[in-house]
Amino acid sequence: MTERRHFTGGTLDEALTAACAELRARVGEIRYEPVDVDDGEGVTIRAAVDPVAVLGLFLSEMFAAGELELRVSLKECGEALSGEIEGADARLLTGSGGKPLDALQYLANRVLDNRAGEHPPVQLDVGGFKERRARSLHQQARETANRVARSGQAVMFPPMSPAARREVHMALGEDDRVETESQGNGFLKRLVVRPRRRR
Repeated sequence: MTERRHFTGGTLDEALTAACAELRARVGEIRYEPVDVDDGEGVTIRAAVDPVAVLGLFLSEMFAAGELELRVSLKECGEALSGEIEGADARLLTGSGGKPLDALQYLANRVLDNRAGEHPPVQLDVGGFKERRARSLHQQARETANRVARSGQAVMFPPMSPAARREVHMALGEDDRVETESQGNGFLKRLVVRPRRRR
């Protein structure tokens, strides 16, 4: 969470209003604790934007706006902000190799970049989908590396999300027969597996 700052008002409501205005957040998006309550001076609180609350509100409002039957459970675990999405429409996020899920995760991180500043990276998943995809991509990467090593010809994957490309790069990072390179611009890029150049 970002560093907490002090806000003062005649009452707790006024201190919270000042915090919300300064932090550009709604009351439900901040964490706060009273620091000093003095009848003559008012109320001082220490407050900061809460990434979990911001993300929870953003996702729930987006799901509601799209009339999607989805809900998310968020928690800070280790060095990540983890979100498990479930509901009748969850299959929409895992179609096309999980590109919608990856795009939603990218968007969630961008929202927090703008709203909460420093925050742990957001990792969204649907019922262990990412682990299954990682196993499948590692297998596909090894098969592709074998094909490239046999033929001596480069192979290009279809456009992939950053998370999917990362899995292929990791799977082949120790294979001294081939090298990988992402090509293109934007969120979806192609990944090339080619014979390793001898130096």
